[in-house]
Amino acid sequence: MSDNSSLPSRAIYSNDDEIDLRELFSILWSERLLIVLVTALFAIGSVIFALSQTDIFQAEAVLVPAEEREDGRGIASQFGGAAALLGVNIGSSGGNNVSTAIAVMTSRDFIGRFIDEHGLLVPLFAGKWDAIDKRSIIDDQIYDQENNQWLLENGEPTRLQAYRKFREVLAVLQPDRDSGLVFVSINWHDPSLASNWVNQLVADTNNYIKLSAVEEATNAIAYLRSQLETTPLVEMQRVFFQLIESQIRITMLADVRDEYVFRVIDPAVVPDQITAPNRAMICVIGTLIGGLVALLLVFIRRAFRDSSLSNDRRWSFKTSLAKP
Repeated sequence: MSDNSSLPSRAIYSNDDEIDLRELFSILWSERLLIVLVTALFAIGSVIFALSQTDIFQAEAVLVPAEEREDGRGIASQFGGAAALLGVNIGSSGGNNVSTAIAVMTSRDFIGRFIDEHGLLVPLFAGKWDAIDKRSIIDDQIYDQENNQWLLENGEPTRLQAYRKFREVLAVLQPDRDSGLVFVSINWHDPSLASNWVNQLVADTNNYIKLSAVEEATNAIAYLRSQLETTPLVEMQRVFFQLIESQIRITMLADVRDEYVFRVIDPAVVPDQITAPNRAMICVIGTLIGGLVALLLVFIRRAFRDSSLSNDRRWSFKTSLAKP
């Protein structure tokens, strides 16, 4: 005696192991209330989550390498070897200057100084957006402005923590080295602060590298003059004079050019469009996940129901056989 009803898989699968679409549709239709309910809950939850997220704005500046003087390149090619032996820097190629400037801009030391000089520590960690007044405010649960005291568990954030926080919102990209274009952007909830930080960061980078170059050139001039006084060879004296001239040109160029490494061709402006979050995408993904969860629950529920029904039938069959 065979009991075909004891095979739960036959409800959905035919003899050739193909899915019976009509039976599958019947199961989904019978559980339509559960599917709609779970999907709707996830959809509503995703909408609430999307609306609760803070708007993020991106401020971006577009830069190009500052122009190099041709006469400086000529001196570098003519006396570069001698300058290297003397430990004197007479300039490098524009590409190297840009790479160095990007490395400086994103370094821990420079960003730490930038945060300290412009007082960004409190806005970075305690700043939040007031959607009603449309302005950035300080979270009094994190920082007490009256007493200038941090209320975090570990107290004031360290410089390394501040660097990491700033790097999370800062992006410096050079997609094409041939064109030399550099894109500096900051993503922040306050669009005005984001644009100010980008422009100030670029200006401070130019100024920092300019001051470093002037200091290096001044030290080189003093060193070359001391060597010139002790050199009796006329040919070497001529080399020293040329090297001193190149260093003087560096200091003169720094005095007249604020955009020392980067020339700003498109400064950052206050953005008026939201960069993140993508609320529509969040809602779509949340609804899709809800639908998948609903289908999973339907099949799990169906499997348990078929398994329970099969066990009951087997028990009934065994009981009937045991009767005299």
